Amino acid sequence: MPDEPLPSAPSLPSGPGFGLTFLYYFCGTALVTTLLAVKTLDLGLDRGLPNQYGIVLGAVGGLLGALVNRSTTLTVPISSRKTFQRELEAALAEMGYTEDADASLDGILTYRRPFIRQLLSGRIYVLLSDQQAQISSRAVHMGSVKKRLEASGIKP
Repeated sequence: MPDEPLPSAPSLPSGPGFGLTFLYYFCGTALVTTLLAVKTLDLGLDRGLPNQYGIVLGAVGGLLGALVNRSTTLTVPISSRKTFQRELEAALAEMGYTEDADASLDGILTYRRPFIRQLLSGRIYVLLSDQQAQISSRAVHMGSVKKRLEASGIKP
């Protein structure tokens, strides 16, 4: 009888990290800035000045975008799954998030905002075990989650 693979433990979806997020925002900002510089300064791309503006502002835009929108994971030690989940759901409800039962993956809880607000905010993924909870989302939201958990007496 062939060996059957053991079921693997669930893991959180990993979103883009700093590098990929920087590249995304750098390219978008550099392209828009270069095109705007060409149109507003009435210079051709062969002059080089629009490209320089694009690179400088692209680097700034890429850095800001990566700092705010990169994916991060917060690991929190827990003593009781039910208590922690109740506190987490209260904290996420304050931020406008509700559990999305349809999108929940194998053992991973998924929280999202209503459709219009979700377009700019993304989802929050939570993996609970007996000893710890892992929470994954954009960096800007993870800061808010961490503050709300600390306010409720949970030390992340």
